[in-house]
Amino acid sequence: MKRYITYALLILMMMAMVISGCKKALEEDPKTSIPPDRFFKNPDSYELAVTGIYSGLPLYSGNTAMMLEMCTDIYGTPSTAAEQALPMYQNAPADFYYNTRDAWGNAFSIIKNANFVLEALPKGPLEELKKKQLMAEARFLRAYAYFYLVQLYGDVPMPVKPATDYANLQMPRTAQTEIYKLILDDLTYAEANLPESATAQGRVYKLVSTALLAKVYLTMAGNPLKQTQYFANAKEKAVAVISSGKFQLVNDFASVFHKTVYTSESIWEQLYVPGLGGNPVHGLTLTAATYNPILVPADWFINSFATGDQRKEWGIVQNYGGPNGTTLNPFFRKFADVSGVASGTTSSRAVVSYTFPYLRLAEMYLIAAEAENEVNGPAGAYTYINEIRKRARVDKANVTNVPDLSGLSQQQFREAAWMERKWELSLEGSTWFDLKRTNTLQNIQNRRGAGLINPIGTYNQTWLIPDKEIVNNNIAQNPSYK
Repeated sequence: MKRYITYALLILMMMAMVISGCKKALEEDPKTSIPPDRFFKNPDSYELAVTGIYSGLPLYSGNTAMMLEMCTDIYGTPSTAAEQALPMYQNAPADFYYNTRDAWGNAFSIIKNANFVLEALPKGPLEELKKKQLMAEARFLRAYAYFYLVQLYGDVPMPVKPATDYANLQMPRTAQTEIYKLILDDLTYAEANLPESATAQGRVYKLVSTALLAKVYLTMAGNPLKQTQYFANAKEKAVAVISSGKFQLVNDFASVFHKTVYTSESIWEQLYVPGLGGNPVHGLTLTAATYNPILVPADWFINSFATGDQRKEWGIVQNYGGPNGTTLNPFFRKFADVSGVASGTTSSRAVVSYTFPYLRLAEMYLIAAEAENEVNGPAGAYTYINEIRKRARVDKANVTNVPDLSGLSQQQFREAAWMERKWELSLEGSTWFDLKRTNTLQNIQNRRGAGLINPIGTYNQTWLIPDKEIVNNNIAQNPSYK
């Protein structure tokens, strides 16, 4: 029988609670934690502790998923019954909103747990190879959490060791250039020391690090760092994943989703145990009875797809029959279960067990395409982006369905690549990050205009730091939304 990280986490729930302490990592009382010498009793306990770090995932949870996606241009007006969603849509967030607090606290919880393990591992009674593999896994997860935080908040505190007293918890914000150095250092170590294959689906392995490095390099090459030399690194890592032979694009776009196990293009995904919670995006997107959909496709986005694009024809449901002969408003199908909609029975399922992709092969093609265009122009970039467009065709033999790109200038290709990411990766947690790194947040102003309470400005490039962190840790707030 296949093994999945989700099953291990059920066993580890109590252990993870002990390690995690309070939800807000920078607010905990260190006196309540268990010293490493009392927790680590044998080699298995080190493996258990590393696996427990995963209990902080997904960072793309219900609340933060709503905020990450809502602050982008591809969505229409959310249901007014959804608390805090409409102000987010109108560019009027607050530092006390639960999504703001969750995004910060959950990421720092992973960092805290990783630091706890990394402090203990060098002294552990393990073979050197195993020790390096576990350290690589912990460092990968720490880097993943910091990558999430630095994109959202800019400068953030950067603890790299467990706190020993309250004074250690009150750390100043570290410049994001230094945080990216740590991220690259952690991921480079992980790439060199993780095993070639995962011991269980859901755990990371060597090529997951390579793929995340591609994404980090692409981000560093864009706004705000604008370290454009990293476009070449982004392409190198993305191509390494593509050419590894370990992954293959799924022929039918629809078959990538609504799965409970990895597909051939899965690099790293969140898995759920059926019946014990699941993918939060289902409840955020479905427009069936009793649902208050938050993430609904904007009209312009629905109309932006090429003829015969499966990402629209299957991915965005229009004119779907609801109970008693009603017709549902358009909704995204990517993570939504529509079974039982017509009868009204689906309303009892707030979540489904579909996997959520953190990294998949399609994104590596898009990173390679964008980076190649930035380094050398579009000539060598078409081969990557057109693979994704061909897969998107409803009729693979009809070249007028999502036609191949050709004859574009570098700027035209750049804009085409950005749009391709919206079509391919919508709802997967990349859209806001892409708007930031491409310096195109103004698209939100162009689409929503008078519907915004506050106009889009440079302050939109960082989220507000949670109110509790400002008070408890005496750190400065990001520019206000006004």
